[in-house]
Amino acid sequence: MARRAHLAAGFRRVLLAELRQIGARPGLMFMLAPFPLLLFALLAVVFHLGLPRDLPIAVVDLDRSTLSRQMVRMVDAAPDVAVAREASTLAEGRQLLLSGKVYAVVLIPVRTERDVLAGRRPEVVLFYNNQYMTPGSLVARSVGGVLGTLAAGISVEARVARGADVESATQAVTPIPVRQSALFNPSLEYVQFLLAAVMPTVLQIFIGASAALSFARDRQGVAGLGRSLRLGGALFRTTAGKLAPYTFAYLLVLWGADALLFGPMGARFGGSLAFHAAYGLVFVLASQMLGAAAALVARDTVSALAAVGVIASPAFGFTGITFPRLSMNGFSRFWADLLPVTHYLELRTDNILRGAPLETSLPAFGCLLALALIYGGVALLLLWRHGRPRPVSAAEAGR
Repeated sequence: MARRAHLAAGFRRVLLAELRQIGARPGLMFMLAPFPLLLFALLAVVFHLGLPRDLPIAVVDLDRSTLSRQMVRMVDAAPDVAVAREASTLAEGRQLLLSGKVYAVVLIPVRTERDVLAGRRPEVVLFYNNQYMTPGSLVARSVGGVLGTLAAGISVEARVARGADVESATQAVTPIPVRQSALFNPSLEYVQFLLAAVMPTVLQIFIGASAALSFARDRQGVAGLGRSLRLGGALFRTTAGKLAPYTFAYLLVLWGADALLFGPMGARFGGSLAFHAAYGLVFVLASQMLGAAAALVARDTVSALAAVGVIASPAFGFTGITFPRLSMNGFSRFWADLLPVTHYLELRTDNILRGAPLETSLPAFGCLLALALIYGGVALLLLWRHGRPRPVSAAEAGR
């Protein structure tokens, strides 16, 4: 009982010392919860619509016929795009595209209607800016779908006019119909696709940076890390006491953001709440251990924060959310596996969106837990090394 009380006292001393350090630094206190929540609110405002709508495009109608006007109306009626400009020449449309005022230009050539009535195949051309891959792909898909539907309807009408019945004409136009079923986010909402992934990625930077700052600050202090170890009495108690305020704060931020996401924002939750809380906790711990290890390896506080930034800042590109991990090279996959957020987002996607059984997620959970243990082991080893009493040199002894 006395030993347990001693353990609790050591943890409490380090915890109180860390809380005093946080209270004395308003910037650090702001970084714990207000700033991440403010950032989440900003991202929520950006993505609150869920789907991009009315992306501006331009139309160059050189035919000026009944059919071309019907094309323009159908394209404008599509929810993803809006005909914002009608250019008189292709050069004018090109200028609109280059200036960023529109994402695409639809060119309807001269004699389009006449060629259709004559049974020929006129070519309607879509120029779109794929430098912006998301809006470019949305515009291409939307306009392509509208014009494809119109072309199929014209083909059916032409066959019916030649004496075919509607059913056989439809079958002739689409001999092998393709049924597409989008799974796990069928409405393509960006709340589930981007917002739910961007927030943990950004939070990983805050978590790692705050842990790095905590350990680097003590390491650079007059008493060094030895004082923290003396307060805690042991490596584990010292580490737990120093990181406990940050763990609690960032778990509240992570789960608070999820509460907003699955509550007011209406995102669907299809998995286990207990498992979601468990891998969220391990994610926070792994990110903290990464930051602590970086602080104890780096030479000073600035270097520690820079190391965390270099490791965590580009993490979103390696998570597989935008660029598929299966198409990455070996180094990219290796780097992705070193990042806690990669496995967290995999677990999150499996649990929340796919509703996958627990055994499917165990490998990713094991990887996340392994990262927490590896980074934690490195941090404890370095803490023990830096916290040892420094031998007094002969020169210092003679002073």
